[in-house]
Amino acid sequence: MRIGLIAMSGIRVCDADLKAFGLNLPGLIERGTAIASLPSLAMLTIAALTPARHQVSYVEIPDLKTCGPPRETFDLVAISSYSAQISEAYELSKWYISQGIPCVIGGPHATCLPEETARYCTAVAIGEAEPIWPQILQDAEKRQLKKFYGNRFNDFDLKHSPIPAFDLLEPDKYNRITIQTSRGCPHRCEFCAASVLLSKKYRQKPVSMVLAEIDRVQSIWDRPFIEFADDNGMTDRSYWRELLPQMRKRQTRWFLETDISVGQDADILKLMQASGCRQVLVGLESPVVQGMDGLELKRNWKRSIWPTYKESVRRIQAHGIRVIGAFIIGLDGQSPEVFDRVLDFVDYLELFDVQITVQTPFPGTPLYERLKNEDRLLDADNWDKCSLFDVNFKPSNMSVEQLRSGFRELGEKLYNERATRERRASFRKYMRSAVQARARETSDEHHSYQSNFLPLRGV
Repeated sequence: MRIGLIAMSGIRVCDADLKAFGLNLPGLIERGTAIASLPSLAMLTIAALTPARHQVSYVEIPDLKTCGPPRETFDLVAISSYSAQISEAYELSKWYISQGIPCVIGGPHATCLPEETARYCTAVAIGEAEPIWPQILQDAEKRQLKKFYGNRFNDFDLKHSPIPAFDLLEPDKYNRITIQTSRGCPHRCEFCAASVLLSKKYRQKPVSMVLAEIDRVQSIWDRPFIEFADDNGMTDRSYWRELLPQMRKRQTRWFLETDISVGQDADILKLMQASGCRQVLVGLESPVVQGMDGLELKRNWKRSIWPTYKESVRRIQAHGIRVIGAFIIGLDGQSPEVFDRVLDFVDYLELFDVQITVQTPFPGTPLYERLKNEDRLLDADNWDKCSLFDVNFKPSNMSVEQLRSGFRELGEKLYNERATRERRASFRKYMRSAVQARARETSDEHHSYQSNFLPLRGV
């Protein structure tokens, strides 16, 4: 069969004013470009699961918009989509079906709303792809596709996952390559729409398999920048203590999402720095403690560790690792003061960069169910607004318009050229002080430390 694997990549925003701001703000463009340029790990994994007798094409949705649907005729199409892009995925699926080509839709949205998704496609892939894709292929060959495959929580053992088909990517097109070491997260946050929607437990891929994926990537790209697609890396420190020395030997450059507790572990920070960690994105969530209560369903861990933010950020950045602090605006307990408090908090923490998003009720999350039960959703089924930037709920301590306009103004203040330049300059100044401090301890440590930091400017 000729199989088309289509990734619904890119960032979506409905708010016209915010979209206009974003197109002109250097700091926001930089982070948005990095996210949008990531290839779909799900599609590449499916490609690797596909027997060699089939012909596979990997396609990004921006390419379809530019050139129209692929000219070659497929025998089967698979689409992976998040909620914000699902309308486009549905339209594309209907087009292929009109051409007599069966279409399978999977991803987080399809997993949480399979009955809705089934109205627009031939078959729905529910949950993780690895255990169900072979059966989908067999049925497609027989032209006997069922309507539903899989289930939401199958907790697939990652030791059986293949190396993604990185060779399908055009090397010049991607500046970051995704590799996954784990699925799930020990923190159960009510707003989270990541792999916790597909997993009841935290699972990790064997270290040897992660290293094999890094080796494959480095055989294709000269100096790849690896973005680990983990919801919360560094959860199992013993795992990373085994992995990081091997990454150092491979001279990797990499990025990770993690929680702030990594800033309390000096040994792991040294290993991260030595192995080529350039950036971490840390979910700080709120600049005020009032927005921290009740974020997690199991415990109030983030609220309890909130007072350590300053110390932890300084420790991380003292190792040359740039911290991108992520804040959610519109959390219950936050008032209109939150916008100025974010600005003050970013300066106080001396963050290299910052990411702000609007609290978003994704389908399938406890947040969505709570806000729906409280009659606080503005347009319950408008998935286009699941963009992380559009307001689709009634805040608790401010009006909808206050949240909407305040978020736009905050974005303009955070991401304009001057603010972005000043954050970077502050980081470089702090790094010079950190290097000098280390130099006073020992000249040997200074040499090692400085040699690892010099390439940062080009990342």
